[in-house]
Amino acid sequence: MSEHMLVHLNVVRPVGPFDISHPNAQYFFGQLPKVFAKAREDDGMYWHNHGARTADGQYLEMDELVTHHSARTEDNLFILTMAGWRDVAAMHRFAYREPLHREGMKTLRDWVDRSQGATMVLWWARRGTRVSLDEGWERLRTLRANGASQQAFTLQERFAPPD
Repeated sequence: MSEHMLVHLNVVRPVGPFDISHPNAQYFFGQLPKVFAKAREDDGMYWHNHGARTADGQYLEMDELVTHHSARTEDNLFILTMAGWRDVAAMHRFAYREPLHREGMKTLRDWVDRSQGATMVLWWARRGTRVSLDEGWERLRTLRANGASQQAFTLQERFAPPD
């Protein structure tokens, strides 16, 4: 077994006005507990974490997100999901083959702001490490600024785990 695990951070920033009563928000928050339950059952996932980030860098718990109201995309919070995986195949299988997760991505794909670049970043960490959302955010910034590297990469441009 590898000494390393794959870590991913996925960032969703809703497009347009945000309010918990919006149909996409209702769908998202309705599906989230089901997706998290599936994730906990997955033998390829070691751990997962989630939260929200304000534009000025403050981190919030998911329950604080439901009280957020905004009129513009620029004022919306960034919704963050991070997980540690056995390998790329395990992450890819859950994200793109698990029916509940795949359907959620399909339903909400037009609700995600991609104007700032990549919305997902991958990197290798020592197995057993718990990575902070802030470290994940910095890895995403690195990917956006410099492109794919061993420190921050994508599924399309991936790197092998360190020796």
